[in-house]
Amino acid sequence: MKISGSSTIQSLAEDVANLYKQRYGQPIDVQGGGTDAGIRNTIKGISDIGMVSRALKRNEKSKLHYTTIGFDAVAIIVNVRNPLKEINRTTLITIYNGTIKNWKEITSWDQPITIISKQTGRSTLEVFEEYTGLKHHLHGRGINGNISKDVYEAGSNIEAATLVGGMPGAIGYVSAGTAMLLIEKGMPIKILALDGIAATRDNVINGTYPVRRELNLVYRKYDKRIINYLGLFMSIDGQEIVKAQGFIPVRKDR
Repeated sequence: MKISGSSTIQSLAEDVANLYKQRYGQPIDVQGGGTDAGIRNTIKGISDIGMVSRALKRNEKSKLHYTTIGFDAVAIIVNVRNPLKEINRTTLITIYNGTIKNWKEITSWDQPITIISKQTGRSTLEVFEEYTGLKHHLHGRGINGNISKDVYEAGSNIEAATLVGGMPGAIGYVSAGTAMLLIEKGMPIKILALDGIAATRDNVINGTYPVRRELNLVYRKYDKRIINYLGLFMSIDGQEIVKAQGFIPVRKDR
């Protein structure tokens, strides 16, 4: 069985794939590539399951079945050397459209801003676009204009976080669950409160944090392998994996 798509879900899918191999004795090939790739590969039959870290669009729902396995938030991250503790939507827009170019314009820190964005085809970019009203220049013009072209474009969340951790003046946006896990492992980044709300588990659950998203698995049809794999993902052990990696399980008993 083959699985592809969102890098946010990839490590979860790999851990559940290990459970699947232990239980059923069959390996599963899990690859990243982004949400769009997961949807495209599943529709074409290249993958049996696609990983999608956002809600499905209407046309996608007409072509694919899906199961929500958890929830996540998109976190705004900066380097640990940055004195900033929180940011609001308006300031985020003026940074990402290139208007604000130095942190001294909003803090006491004289440091050029390095913008980290995401490549097209990544659901984290789509969620960011929806929240800010800015669009990648390849997606047309958003209601608040475009993301500056003077950015580093990352693929995976780990790549984006690594860039922010390696450049003092950098700012980026990544999966909150992934960011929390990387911080625990020593990545020199920090998560900013957004619009006065911290990206905590409780705030994501109660809906006060402004950028929450679904984590979905998509498939064209049910067969025994897919049913068994989804069953493991929704089991107590599978949902514990979701929780352990900083995401929010669907099951209320986790």
